[in-house]
Amino acid sequence: MSGVLRARAGAAAVAIGAVSVLTLAAQPAEATVDPANCRFSYNLGIGRVAADCWNSTQSGWYLQLTCERFNGRPYYVRGPIVYGSGVSAAQCDAHISEIADVTIVNL
Repeated sequence: MSGVLRARAGAAAVAIGAVSVLTLAAQPAEATVDPANCRFSYNLGIGRVAADCWNSTQSGWYLQLTCERFNGRPYYVRGPIVYGSGVSAAQCDAHISEIADVTIVNL
């Protein structure tokens, strides 16, 4: 019986250690771009969006658009990767689709 308890205690210690490692790995949330720190400009006539974002770190990010074709099938377009502050812009093909969603993706 004590061997079973030791095995369970050992498994619990491993699980707690794994959760601690995952928690530490997920910590760099402060190195992400918050969309609240971005100014977005839209040109809906051509399906273009630009994000001018402030980033106090040199972490990478980019703008991603979800474009929905007029037949209902989505596709994704991403702007250039920016390290630190700057502008990332992307454009849907306005002849075949419209902008369905705008996302800042942190690397």
